[in-house]
Amino acid sequence: MDKLTYEGYTGTVNYDKKCDYYTGEVEIDGLIYTYEGDTLEELQEDFEDIIDSMLAFKDMEGEDDGEDE
Repeated sequence: MDKLTYEGYTGTVNYDKKCDYYTGEVEIDGLIYTYEGDTLEELQEDFEDIIDSMLAFKDMEGEDDGEDE
């Protein structure tokens, strides 16, 4: 597995054999976010958590914009 996908976003999968550890990166709105895990399952969970957090932040940001009008 060399990529993760969730909610339309695609992130990388990197495995460090020496450390027996997974890391990855996803670009969201021009910013790079990193995620990590001891297993592929943990990596996927951390990846999804980042996406969910960013989507929630965008929703909150949109609600705030609507209230100012």
